[in-house]
Amino acid sequence: MNMDILSLRRTILLQLEAASPASLPRSTILVGLETAGFCMDLKELSSELDYLAQKGMITLSRSALSAGELRAKLSADGRDYLESGEV
Repeated sequence: MNMDILSLRRTILLQLEAASPASLPRSTILVGLETAGFCMDLKELSSELDYLAQKGMITLSRSALSAGELRAKLSADGRDYLESGEV
């Protein structure tokens, strides 16, 4: 697997870990990724979030204030992955 993709996914998980137990909107995650040097759009980010959700590392939910806004939150499996030190 491409190391850039692994690094991108790990960066997403680390952002969510820092915000835990709160969730983050996609726009905030996108700003964090841009700050970390990743260049992507909201559609690409949504694809990565879907992948992480399918793997059980994050949970996705709709914002209570705006049903169109998707939020991501680190799951127990995602925390276990980060604590394992796997790359």
